[in-house]
Amino acid sequence: MLNDIRDNLAGAFQIMLGRPEGLARLDVSLEGFWRSFAAFILVLPFALLALISQSRLAALNAESPAAAGHSLGVEMAILLADWLAFPLLFALIARPLGLGPRYVPFIVARNWATVVIGAMMAAVHAAFLLGILPGQVAIYVLIAFIAVALRFSYVIARIALDVSMRTALPIVVADFLLSLTIWSAFDGGG
Repeated sequence: MLNDIRDNLAGAFQIMLGRPEGLARLDVSLEGFWRSFAAFILVLPFALLALISQSRLAALNAESPAAAGHSLGVEMAILLADWLAFPLLFALIARPLGLGPRYVPFIVARNWATVVIGAMMAAVHAAFLLGILPGQVAIYVLIAFIAVALRFSYVIARIALDVSMRTALPIVVADFLLSLTIWSAFDGGG
């Protein structure tokens, strides 16, 4: 089990770095596809750290004291919805786009890469929470990391789907916008 996790994370990281040979390290069997969704469990600690950090950053930048946000349970439900939404949407459009045969490798790579990206972002959140990084600096570093994460997502789409920039870019943008829409739909509801 741990070897499978290690191999999938290593494969996803290789792909993120632009190395197509990383695909060979991913378990793209049907069982491996479903197991890749369990990577959500590995993302949870990073997400929790991010939620705590974002809450504190929001409180620092808020003009009113009402920047508390949602309960942890609601935040986790939103995170789960975000985790599942794009794979479901892409399942509907992959075949019409001619990408059906590449759907499983793409989603497996995307799911495992989310753990790596989450760990990178968690380092910034931890530095802020520990007082190593001032709030304003943390915000700019997080924005830079979002750009890096989008770049990684693009590389994953290009390699795992074996598509051109012209095809990969709208897929990455759709994934990002769907995520923003999900989180924005619950914004202010806490």
